[in-house]
Amino acid sequence: MTTPTSTDHGALWQNLADALNALIAASLFPDFHNLYGTRNDWRHQPYVSSAAHADAPWVVFDLPTRQFTVSSRERTRSGEHYARTKRRRR
Repeated sequence: MTTPTSTDHGALWQNLADALNALIAASLFPDFHNLYGTRNDWRHQPYVSSAAHADAPWVVFDLPTRQFTVSSRERTRSGEHYARTKRRRR
């Protein structure tokens, strides 16, 4: 992988392509999904899993930090990476 400069977006996409190719070479075959519904306040929450290996880690977009992070299926499905909405006082 290359180290991109601040204006070199092509290198960022190449790094992503390299990472995806490495997953495929390891027979992990990434599968892209989107969590969307009442549990995450109708916000799109993309995640990547591997259908070939049920115990493989997931990469999920953590809504509170707005960063992708490595997690597990159980932690993602339990709502650990959902945005917590604060109750408003009246």
